[in-house]
Amino acid sequence: MNIVFLFWKNLNPTTGGVERVTDLLCRELKRRGHNVLYLNNTLYSINGDNYEYPATVYTFPDRREWDSPETTNNIAFYRNLLVEQHIDFAIFQEQLYFQDLISLPRTTPYTRTIAVLHSNPQYQFSHTFKSIIANCHSFKDFLHLPWELKWTYSKKNAKFKQLSAAYNNTMAHIDAFCMLSIKYLPELQHLYKGNMNKITAIANPNTYPIDYNIDLGKKKKQLIYVGRLDKQQKCVERLVIIWGRIYQDFPDWELTIIGEGPQLNELQQMAAPLSRITFAGRQKPQQYYQSASILCLTSNYEGWGMVIPESMAHGTVPILFNSYPAATEIINDGECGILVKPYSLRQYEKKLRMLMSDTAMRHKMATKAMEHVAQFSIDKVADKWEELFNKLAGSTTAEKTS
Repeated sequence: MNIVFLFWKNLNPTTGGVERVTDLLCRELKRRGHNVLYLNNTLYSINGDNYEYPATVYTFPDRREWDSPETTNNIAFYRNLLVEQHIDFAIFQEQLYFQDLISLPRTTPYTRTIAVLHSNPQYQFSHTFKSIIANCHSFKDFLHLPWELKWTYSKKNAKFKQLSAAYNNTMAHIDAFCMLSIKYLPELQHLYKGNMNKITAIANPNTYPIDYNIDLGKKKKQLIYVGRLDKQQKCVERLVIIWGRIYQDFPDWELTIIGEGPQLNELQQMAAPLSRITFAGRQKPQQYYQSASILCLTSNYEGWGMVIPESMAHGTVPILFNSYPAATEIINDGECGILVKPYSLRQYEKKLRMLMSDTAMRHKMATKAMEHVAQFSIDKVADKWEELFNKLAGSTTAEKTS
């Protein structure tokens, strides 16, 4: 099969979850004999990018902003690529950015298009109002609360209309719509009322193989956060607040925050009066997964949350808010990790204290975690992609013979 992955920026796996997933999947599909290409936009390229990509990289001739219409040059380039490379499957890794290309009449009779949703269908709006209320930490915050709720309600309605139109357009033109979990179906049905026969679900693959040889007894008494530092989604300030409440009661524990982003300065100021909290910056996280005991996430929402199965594969127990449907697919609560009611810092603190205090519980959960994430191995995920390819290729054959 000839396959092209389309994304709105370089598919360098060091820059994000979608990029890591695409890199893993590309390598495995190539190992299985498929021909894989990348197509991206140079506007969001990385300066000094010297990564050795596993696929031939093509770039659109025209640079395009996120909310700008697709150019005629880019449309022609895309269509020519489908024909010249005899592309069987065009996989859009961001369907909102590529609405104009998705809407094109079928370029060739054999190319099948797949849109992949790497977030939840409602994006950040699943628990919007809960998160706003939960982020009120002062009297001043509460004074602004009515205005902020009213403004957010208006913004949410406008965004829902935009998302609903995008999903309807996508479903009308693509051959398959792939979500990360079938548990997102109710959210999608809230925005898209049409036929669901194009819907499928394929989880993200594990970034790292499971480390069955890891010695849980040598794990540090260390909490880690891994990811982008931003207030809209990740809300790492919640973790700093919780650490401020517990660190004096656990003098042999430490918190390490791995990542960078616009919230860094704010977090460093919040952490200044505290001790045993370190900002490690942007790092390859595997060494931290190997040493840490607990992964802490306090996000408003996720799509999949690549860092969760990554940590579980190394026997690091995750704790996070149950703020998106796929969380219950990645984690069996109380068995291989802990889910907390959104966005209760009090409950989060209580469960984190319990986990930090009980070594036997942590080791049991860590062992279960490694067993549980085996279902997300790259082999099993690639099998599901090939099943989808074969199903869509079968529909192509049926059309030719009808």
